[in-house]
Amino acid sequence: MRAAVVERYGPPEVVSVREVPMPEVAPDTVLIRVAATCVNSGDARLRALRVPRGAGLLVRMVKGWSGPKQPILGFEVAGEVAAVGSAVTRYKPGDPVVAGIGFAERGHAEYLAVNEIGAIAMIPEGVGYADAASVIFGGQTVLHFFERGRVQAGESILINGATGAVGVAAVQIARDMGLHVTAVCGSRNAELIRSLGAERVIAYDHEDFIADSARYDVIMENVGNARFGRIAHLLKPCGRMLQVIGDLYDMIAATGNRQVVVAKGEEQVNAAAYATLMAMLGEGRLRPVIDSSYRFEEIIEAHRRVDEGRKVGSVVVTLDSGGARAG
Repeated sequence: MRAAVVERYGPPEVVSVREVPMPEVAPDTVLIRVAATCVNSGDARLRALRVPRGAGLLVRMVKGWSGPKQPILGFEVAGEVAAVGSAVTRYKPGDPVVAGIGFAERGHAEYLAVNEIGAIAMIPEGVGYADAASVIFGGQTVLHFFERGRVQAGESILINGATGAVGVAAVQIARDMGLHVTAVCGSRNAELIRSLGAERVIAYDHEDFIADSARYDVIMENVGNARFGRIAHLLKPCGRMLQVIGDLYDMIAATGNRQVVVAKGEEQVNAAAYATLMAMLGEGRLRPVIDSSYRFEEIIEAHRRVDEGRKVGSVVVTLDSGGARAG
């Protein structure tokens, strides 16, 4: 099968599409013929070893010194079940599914094997593969942080960085939950973010949200430019900061601070989150926001687009191997 391989850290040009062995189909495994995947910020950061301040040595030790130990990146896929292991009972060939294996990656390939009880869920009728793939990375991140931060209906939330894959999902999921949403984004995207559910938009190219007079129950930090010390005055007495992006020193500073919520990476990728996102998508409660779409042969261009830092929503990569499924 073909896969996008990264053998050394560097710019988008280090990515190459080549032939690699097919995944094995174990008794409890579902083999997916991939139709769509995404190049997200996590893929681009790992490819370039563009990691949070202070984390470079740790990431090299875990992920690989001069290049990724797992050279096939890709957090999530959408496609059709091609084959199942002898013990699989939940899925059958032909089923349309989304799936992922988180930081184990391997999604940028024509086929992906996942455990039947892993992060896999059916795609609803009428939802296309590209749309399904586009909501997974951001959506699962939002669900994870909202659960850990005990986010509740009726609360007020400020979302800093509302136009990335996480941001557009956060605005919509917060709106769906009944929160009062204030979003920070550039003025050129203000109308889009309002249409997704923000009651108020702060355009960072016209005003600094740090000087806002409002107070919030929750602040979601998706950019990395607002440490707790900078935004603490914007929180209500029992308010929480959801620190999606932060460096090693931010993480250390958050230890013991009940107002700062950080991720537990091993908990983010799970079947329940995928099923929730697919249900929301199928019911029209979650709208896919696709910045751009590239063929698999153009995956270097997809990495370049992510590196520009101006994408709105998700950058999708489509593969002919998965066939077409209209939304």
